[in-house]
Amino acid sequence: MAASAGHVVKFAQLQSVLDVSFLAELTDLKLNVLKLSEEPVEVVGYFSPNRYESVPARLTLDVSSLRPATSSRLDCHAAPGRLLLFNTIEGFRGADKPELMRQLAAEIWADVCSGAAEAEPWRLGRFLVLMHGDLKHYKFNYWFAFPALKPPSPFTSAEAPPARLDEALPPSAVAAVTEACRLWRYPPTDPAAAAAAAAAAAAAAVGVPAAEEDVAAAPAAAAAADLADPDIAATPAEVLARTPAPFWLLCSPHADFSADVSAHPLSDWAPLAAEVGTPAAAEPEAAAAEAEAGEAAAQGAGGRQGRRRYVVVAMSDASNLPDCPAWQLRNLLLLAAVRWRVPELRVLCLRESSRGGGRLDPHRSLLLHARLPALPSPSALPSPPAPASQAPIPSPSPCPPCPDAVGWEPDGFGALRPRLLDLGPHLRPEAQAEQAVDLNLRLMRWRAAPELDVGAMAGTRCLLLGAGTLGCAVARTLQAWGVRHITLVDSGRVAFSNPVRQSLFNFEDCLAGGRPKAQAAAEALQRIFPSAATRGVELAIPMPGHPPAGAAQEAAMREAAAQLDALVAAHDCVFLLTDTRESRWLPALLAAAHGKLAITAAVGFDSFLVMRHGAPPGASNAPATASTSTASTAATAAAAAGGSGSSGGGGRRLGCYFCNDVVAPANSTRDRSLDQQCTVARPGLAPVAGALATELLAAVVQQPEGVCAPPPSVQQREGTVPPLGSAPHMVRGQLATFSQVVMEGWAFGQCTACSAAVVSAYRQRGWGLVAEALASPASLEALTGLAELHAAAAAAMMDDDDEGEESEEETAEGAGKKEGEKDGKEEAGKEVGGKEEGKEAGVDAGKGEAAGGEDGEDDDWTEL
Repeated sequence: MAASAGHVVKFAQLQSVLDVSFLAELTDLKLNVLKLSEEPVEVVGYFSPNRYESVPARLTLDVSSLRPATSSRLDCHAAPGRLLLFNTIEGFRGADKPELMRQLAAEIWADVCSGAAEAEPWRLGRFLVLMHGDLKHYKFNYWFAFPALKPPSPFTSAEAPPARLDEALPPSAVAAVTEACRLWRYPPTDPAAAAAAAAAAAAAAVGVPAAEEDVAAAPAAAAAADLADPDIAATPAEVLARTPAPFWLLCSPHADFSADVSAHPLSDWAPLAAEVGTPAAAEPEAAAAEAEAGEAAAQGAGGRQGRRRYVVVAMSDASNLPDCPAWQLRNLLLLAAVRWRVPELRVLCLRESSRGGGRLDPHRSLLLHARLPALPSPSALPSPPAPASQAPIPSPSPCPPCPDAVGWEPDGFGALRPRLLDLGPHLRPEAQAEQAVDLNLRLMRWRAAPELDVGAMAGTRCLLLGAGTLGCAVARTLQAWGVRHITLVDSGRVAFSNPVRQSLFNFEDCLAGGRPKAQAAAEALQRIFPSAATRGVELAIPMPGHPPAGAAQEAAMREAAAQLDALVAAHDCVFLLTDTRESRWLPALLAAAHGKLAITAAVGFDSFLVMRHGAPPGASNAPATASTSTASTAATAAAAAGGSGSSGGGGRRLGCYFCNDVVAPANSTRDRSLDQQCTVARPGLAPVAGALATELLAAVVQQPEGVCAPPPSVQQREGTVPPLGSAPHMVRGQLATFSQVVMEGWAFGQCTACSAAVVSAYRQRGWGLVAEALASPASLEALTGLAELHAAAAAAMMDDDDEGEESEEETAEGAGKKEGEKDGKEEAGKEVGGKEEGKEAGVDAGKGEAAGGEDGEDDDWTEL
């Protein structure tokens, strides 16, 4: 029908709304799942009948659009969408938008021709989203398309503007229509109520009067079982199946719809419209006389078969414009022209009251009498299929050519171009900083380390013992890894020499005697990264060889030891970054006692050591079978395994910082010159060692074994490749040659820090063991058996000296003999020489046997 035969119907364009929750979920999806993929993502958009005159027709995307399990959204209608998320802004701008629109229009057209859109009306509301997200600056470029198939001539209407519902229908009809639509949009979830409502709807469909409260939607019985299921939809397809369709049919035996109104799906059009009588699209006024005559004829026939039914299409109208229905109606009118072959169609455009609850607003709702153009019909149209899946259902016969489509959303100025959403100004700076830190880490998963567990590192609670040069370097690198929980322990104050070498301090921290280092460093970390949970603890670590000067100092040391024990137990990793060797003893013992990962970093003038302590007694880092170069080394390792070197299951443990010592740590601060009192090291050494210590932690936490993670030699034999590579036992570096060596060493059975004897004694005696070590480090040697080893070595050395003196005397006597007795003397000399060689060989063997435990373990300790 030509456009001049009536007033052209205009439609309100949909406006997209991106909720912040949708963008947050999309960001997480892009970083953790999609990464570099640009494959289409299926999403769900939501719209509902308009409730406010000032709010335009909107399609909203929120968190449930990507993660439907968060909400079932039964109060809204769902529309299927396709999201194309581009990696670059150039890809977004260069997308073939006409072709994308043609593809989506072809899907809608195929659904119309096949009848799939009648069975599942949400297929008429497909939409497309093109997007590029600058996740670093929180800027999103996007463009929505709501495809509407173009008819050969515009849709027209005899009235301009369309009639209001309260003007077109009597109050009884408004009430009946309101109740039928409410039950369609909010079907009862109780199965019994749903069955009763379905029975009432079926009775109303054939003309049997029913009580108004029993009038229900036709699909209520079919949907009741799904809606009664407490499980919330988990996929877009389930959301589309659960939410009510935005288009449905209203049927009544009365031309004015004053009673017995029932709701039906679009797929019921054919049986409802096939009844002989007044066409379903007839006007109520024109049909009134025929309805009365038809009723009388039906009563005279003594049956209900001749009762006429009147049908109108209802839609949830999201438009707020008084004269224009929402954009979604365009595809429905085209479906009616193609599938139902009707020239005219009455449509109720229903809008709700601002009070909600499914109450219609009859003054704002429209009754549109649309005139449809003639369209080519698909040959041998199949019957509408039952709802099955979201995929388009192809028609068994070829469709006519797909019409052109329009529907790209204009921007806020009315121009056809993408929109830009900049969230940066609306986010708290602290939130932006947190997102930026996580962004850099998550991007590692895109190409470099796809299996990287970012959260494992960020959730590690780190205890830093020492807030000096090494402590500052470690703390800053931990923050770069996103670690939130950092506790620093130090007893010193910031000196004027510190700020240039220790990055967390400045000149103001040195004034008035200097601020406590731990507190100043913790506050600096908080300023750098406000989301960090940092804490500074001023505490002096009790050390062997540093006994208390009195009862008061002993009480303070005991309290410090208990506080340090609690700190180690409350953290996941302990960094040993103090200045002296003895200050690392108690933390190393506590880490072994609590089964915590300990990492030591130490520097000299131009060398450094970074190492991780091995598993605690009872656990292991490697199987018991180990490759050894000689039988003596294997015997030595087996002897050492009798102590703490082996686990309860026969495995081997990596050594701790003290496993290479055969003496207990003692006071190393006595009789030291000025250069020995200060940390004299090349300035670039500590940052290198601190960074390696943090990266060593990162490599360990990516492995499920944690502190029991095997060394590289074991993983190489097993063919294991962790996300960040194997975690070495220790790294030794030299700046003099700019070289670095990775080494491994196994636990020493008589270690003064991590051996089973020391750990067991601490668990039993606690402060008593520590107090003895403070007063006399030799107590540790007695506990571990090192004292016996020293005594055996001293005895062997004395035997060696005695044998040497006897050999010298015998040689002097042989030289004083007369030359006439040369032959006899030479023979005797040979006998003496034989004895001497045997003695020397025996002494050497005795040394090897006495010191074999130390030398053999040392060889194994420095195994490359």
